[in-house]
This record gives sequence, C-alpha cells and structure tokens, in this order.
Amino acid sequence: MITQPLSPSAAAKPDLIPGIYNYCDSWCERCQLTTRCRSYQMQNPDGPTQPVDSSASLVHQLTEALNLTKRYVEKLQREQDILLNSTPDREEQQLLEQQAAMPRMQAKEHPASRLALAYLTQTGTWLADEKGLLEQAGQQQLREVQLGIRTEDEAMVLLNALKDAYEQIRWYRTLIPVKTTSALRAIEEPTDDEYLLDYYNGKAKLVLVSIDRSLLAWQTMLAFFPEKMDDLLDLLATLNRLTKHMEIAFPQARSFRRPGLD
Repeated sequence: MITQPLSPSAAAKPDLIPGIYNYCDSWCERCQLTTRCRSYQMQNPDGPTQPVDSSASLVHQLTEALNLTKRYVEKLQREQDILLNSTPDREEQQLLEQQAAMPRMQAKEHPASRLALAYLTQTGTWLADEKGLLEQAGQQQLREVQLGIRTEDEAMVLLNALKDAYEQIRWYRTLIPVKTTSALRAIEEPTDDEYLLDYYNGKAKLVLVSIDRSLLAWQTMLAFFPEKMDDLLDLLATLNRLTKHMEIAFPQARSFRRPGLD
C-alpha cells in the first residue's frame, strides 16, 4: 500500500503511524493511539492532558483534504505531461468524446448515500423519542438491586454497557453519512491511482466498521429493551441494506488494512 511521504517532523518521530487519521472515526477520547497520530499531536502539542474536541477537528479535515489534493495535482500533472507529448488517433478521440458525454453518477445520488442519510434521520427521530431511556434503565436497575434481583456491581456493568451502546449509536450516526459520501467520490472520478484506490477503500472500510459497531450497539439496546424491536426494524434494515451496497461498491474494502487500526 502506498503511504504519503512523511514530513521532517514526522520522520523525526518514527513511532507515528503514517496516515492513521485518514481512516479513523475521529473519536480521540476513546482512541488508544493518540500518541502515534500526527493529527492528534498537531491538535494537542502539550500532550493528551489537554481537552479533546470531540467534534470533527478542523486540523484533521484540512490535513486529509490537503493530502488528497496533493495526490490529485500530481496525478493531473502526469496526465497533462502525457497529453502534451502524444496525440490521440481517431478511435481514441471518439472514445474520449463518448466518455466525456456519459453522465457520471454523483455520490449523493448513489443508493448507499441515500441510505446513510435515511439512517441519520431515523436515528435522530428515535433518539429524540427515547431521550429518557438511560434514566429509565437506571431506575429499573435500582429497583432490581433493592429487590435483591442483582447486585450493585452487576447493575453497574449493565448500565455501563447500555451507556456505551447509546454513545456509539449517537457518534456513528453522524459519521456514517459523511464517510459514505467521502468514499463514494470514487464513482464520481474513477481512477487507477493506487494511492487513491487505497484511500477510497479505507474510507469504505471505516463506514463498514462503523456500521458493524452500530449494529452491535443496537443489539445491546435490544437486549435491555426487547420491547423496542418493532420500533427499530426499519432502522436495522436500513443499516443492513447500506452494508450490502457498500460491499458491492467496494468489494476490496473489507480486506483493506487501515494503518494501525486493522
């Protein structure tokens, strides 16, 4: 896999993992690799004791965009040099004209993009309707502890698992549509560039991993609240359909190994 060249500062820190920030879920508060991430180091030069902004960081986005833009510029320059030194024959010219006339599917029009946005809407509605769910679970566990059904330690394990699932659902619901659109740029600008193919497969892998984690989180919620199953059927079906579309669009994504993450 081609990785981006290291800057002098990064080269001086061999423990950094090149490009790890391109394929992560930006959840720095939970990441065990922040000391090996250049993006995190740029945001927190004084170390991990500084507060972490849980929202998508500007530095992260700019670094990612600049890296991709640099590769595009280099690729376009190479193609321009080739075109300047060669003239297509009649058949090649006709093929180029046909390709230019063919409309390319936009990322936002792809079924996966629409499903990701549908999931965002569905989860937003569900979270708004169930905003008191964690409090309800806490009260239920308190009653069961008082009745001797379970110990306090057992209740805390259940509540922490439920809280973790709730947080994962909230986090990944917004990340999934953003990264889906990012990966689907591959259909707007098809390429044979190895770096860009890795980049898009890595983004697709991130989407699939985010879906997997979301499905596990929903399973945890349903184990605690099985009566919610009917309310969640459409939502879970959306995630499963999104998985299939992403796996079809990016057949190599599952096997792609993200630097430091897989």
